Amino acid sequence: MNAPRSMRYQAGAYLLEALVGILIFSLGVLGIVGLQAQSLRNTSDASLRAEAVFAANQLIGQMWVDDESNLINNYASSPGTGQPYQNFVTELQAAQGGAWIQNPTVQFDVQPPPSPTSHVVTITIQWRTCTEASCTSTADVHSYTTAAVIGQNQW
Repeated sequence: MNAPRSMRYQAGAYLLEALVGILIFSLGVLGIVGLQAQSLRNTSDASLRAEAVFAANQLIGQMWVDDESNLINNYASSPGTGQPYQNFVTELQAAQGGAWIQNPTVQFDVQPPPSPTSHVVTITIQWRTCTEASCTSTADVHSYTTAAVIGQNQW
């Protein structure tokens, strides 16, 4: 006995619907995995930025309690031979496991200070989010810059 004509044309339709459903579900799962990966990258970037902010503020606090006459000798990144600056660089690199791409810069009086008894300090910290040697994209390089006035603002 022959099957009705409409049944012959629908053979395998359920299998095709199941395959299309699996494809749509798989694309959704891949999208969720991609969002999770991006979320982890953003969390890592935020952690590195928070560490840079903390380290720069900590260095500014050390400058406030240090002797004002030795600020430039102790903390300037050029020539960078002061022991407090060397300690800062070592602690910063250890905190991020070598993610930093260069030593931080600490510059004094790039802008005129508000008084003769004070200094304007600018601290710039740069890091790379990708730690492999093959990562050379400028999109992987981030920086944090802060400035502070150290000393008395008296004339």
